[in-house]
Amino acid sequence: MNEKKPVSNVCYQIAAKNGRVLEVADFNTASGAAVQLWDNVKEDSQIWLLVEVAEGLYKLENKLTGKVLDVINAGSQNGAWLHQWDYIGKDNQLWTLEPAADGRWKVRSKLSGRVLDIVGMSQENGARLQIWDDVDGENQAWKFTEVKAAKKPAAKKAAAKRAAAEKDGPAKAEKTPAKRGRKPAVKKAEEAKAGAPAKASEAPKAAAPAKKAAPEKKPEPAKKAEPAKKAEPVPAPEKGNPTAGKSAPKKK
Repeated sequence: MNEKKPVSNVCYQIAAKNGRVLEVADFNTASGAAVQLWDNVKEDSQIWLLVEVAEGLYKLENKLTGKVLDVINAGSQNGAWLHQWDYIGKDNQLWTLEPAADGRWKVRSKLSGRVLDIVGMSQENGARLQIWDDVDGENQAWKFTEVKAAKKPAAKKAAAKRAAAEKDGPAKAEKTPAKRGRKPAVKKAEEAKAGAPAKASEAPKAAAPAKKAAPEKKPEPAKKAEPAKKAEPVPAPEKGNPTAGKSAPKKK
């Protein structure tokens, strides 16, 4: 029973019966680089994007180089070799797929009607590819294996973080709002201080005006010494009064 037919816009490895795959030789990105068989090491040079360019017609574009499987010099005779080349939409770059035995596929050139074939029926690394008459040979049947895009490391890390968050989630999730809840309280307190009518005890006190320095007292002018009183003349003793004019004796 044949496997499902390969699908357009999907990447494939194309393997011979012995498991070796089509690749661009030596990771060469230039037009004209050889296409050969080699052990499957899952390199981009061994991966081909199948693109349907018209109904039932496909190009095979190498993932590493972006160039396509091409018959050299637009050859149509038996033994014309294959290489890679820039896609220009010519018939020697277009192929049809037909079922073969064991779920494999024949790859037939639109230009010549001949099929993809291994030179000399070799199964060794480095064996070249050619076109040849269709003889239902094992070396003309190819297995298409889909290559799925690898997940990006960043996506894996994100998934791991989500899984960890789900395990620890409830406890940590409750802590986070608590931390955030305290911040608005601080802001409210600051807003109350700045904008709300403050209580008398909380109102910012205006700086008391500095007391004016008391004017220095001018020293009072020294009082003039009072002129000494002139001694009053002692009245002359009256006649007949011997004590007049004498001072009274001091009391003992």
